[in-house]
Amino acid sequence: MARNWLRLRQASFRGARFHVDEDGPDRGRRVAVHDISGGETPVTEDMGRLATGFSVTAYVAGDQADAVGHALERACDLPGPALLVLPIDAARMVHCTGCSRSREKDRSGYISYHLEFVEAGVGAVGGGGLGVLRSVFAAGLAALAGAMS
Repeated sequence: MARNWLRLRQASFRGARFHVDEDGPDRGRRVAVHDISGGETPVTEDMGRLATGFSVTAYVAGDQADAVGHALERACDLPGPALLVLPIDAARMVHCTGCSRSREKDRSGYISYHLEFVEAGVGAVGGGGLGVLRSVFAAGLAALAGAMS
C-alpha cells in the first residue's frame, strides 16, 4: 500500500503548532584535528557524537497567523527542553536555540520562521547541567581509583 505523503503529522514545539516547509537533522562526529609539525598527514581524534540538531523552515498561515506565530515565539523563549514533533521524525526532547521570524507585506496571513533546535542531553530535565557531568566524572574517577588500588 502506498504512503499518503499529503497526510504527514503536523509539527509542534511545546504544544505550539506550525507547518513545515523543510526540516532535517544535523548529525556528525566531533573530531579533533592535530596538525603535526613537519608531518604530511594530520592526526585525528574521534571525540564522540555531535549533539543532534534540527534546522526547520516553518510557517503559520491563516486569519490567526499573528496569534499562532506569537504563541510559537513564546514557546521558543521558555527555558528548558520540550517536546518537538516533526512530520516524519520521532518526537524528542529538545532545546530551541534559535527562532527568527520573516513576514512579508505582500503575503498577508503567512509568517515564516527559521527554527533551530538541539537535542536535550544529560541533566536537561530538572536542571543539573554541568553539575550532573561533574558528578558522573567524579564517580568515574572514584571507580578508577578503586580499581587501581
